[in-house]
Amino acid sequence: MDKQMTVPRPVSRITCAVHRAMGDAITETLQAAGADAIMVESARGVRQRVRARRGLLPGVKTDFDDAPMLQFRVSVPRAESAGVVASLVEVAQLRIPGHGLLYVQDVDQYSAEGPAIASPGVREGEAGTLRDMALLTCILSSAGAGDAFARVALSLGAGFPVISNGMGTGIRDQLGLLRIAIAPEKEIVRLMVPAQDAASIRLLLIEDGRLNRSGAGFLYQTPIREGLFDPLLRIGRQQHAASMEQVIAAIDDLKGSTSWRKRFVSFEERTENLVQLTNGRYHEMYFSCRDGAAATWIRAAMEAGAVGATTAQARRILAGGADSGGAAREIGILCVPGVVVGPVLDALLEKAHADDDPCACVQVQNVSAVFAHQR
Repeated sequence: MDKQMTVPRPVSRITCAVHRAMGDAITETLQAAGADAIMVESARGVRQRVRARRGLLPGVKTDFDDAPMLQFRVSVPRAESAGVVASLVEVAQLRIPGHGLLYVQDVDQYSAEGPAIASPGVREGEAGTLRDMALLTCILSSAGAGDAFARVALSLGAGFPVISNGMGTGIRDQLGLLRIAIAPEKEIVRLMVPAQDAASIRLLLIEDGRLNRSGAGFLYQTPIREGLFDPLLRIGRQQHAASMEQVIAAIDDLKGSTSWRKRFVSFEERTENLVQLTNGRYHEMYFSCRDGAAATWIRAAMEAGAVGATTAQARRILAGGADSGGAAREIGILCVPGVVVGPVLDALLEKAHADDDPCACVQVQNVSAVFAHQR
């Protein structure tokens, strides 16, 4: 095995989710910054749409609106992340509600080549990002569950949910003929929330989103070092000079955090007593491999102790337009107990070496909390 693959590199993984129309601008910005590999995944964002009722009926009607989005992921040296973040915030105008979101997570990366970046050299914090946030990732098992989960999140005012599609492997593949009763398609919902409200929001999402039912899915929380919310949760006629979302974004900017928003105080004391949450003992493992190879990677990970994984299709773009047409890739997400992280990591790195894939990488980060239904 390549010795470089066995040495973890501390990197910052930047995720930026924007409307599909902004895709070219984001790609050009990352390429100009020298990002050596840009991963692009299709997604959709869900917002509430508020309309006046027809005729003379009083009140308003609320339904939901989907917007096609692209999720960009790029890993850069931690010392260089500030300049890349500032460039993305500027080109996508992410400080304007409705333009998208961005977050940075510190991970350990195992790859044959280190991330190469030519930072614009912007000072830390110049992008005006916030630092007291967390990311909730929910992997749902039934068709349409992503929309239902997003509606719960929007009704709570918890944040702007971004939904992507995936395929699940794990227990289903061990059931023989019975596995036809379990659909492999998954929906992945990612939600940025204020860190101080994360515990209570988890509880409400688990209860109202019915994750406390067998086979519904699972949810886990990972830390965010810095990022920007998209506070536009509702679309409709604006009655004032500034929308509520613009007011919230302005106060966030003045305060430099979201701690002033804290509102789920009464739920904190009972959160850990009502759900099966495990703190500090799980890790998220993310990998990228050639299209069609993920099944063998997952099989190796399960033989090493992983319970299952979720895979998705992505496109890889190289810096400088060398691969401007994109290259088909598969990405995988595993949430594994700390006791098997070592064996699972070794199994994935062995697969990367056996596939002779210079673009393959594995990233590992701590999970703050995880919930899965237990009988």
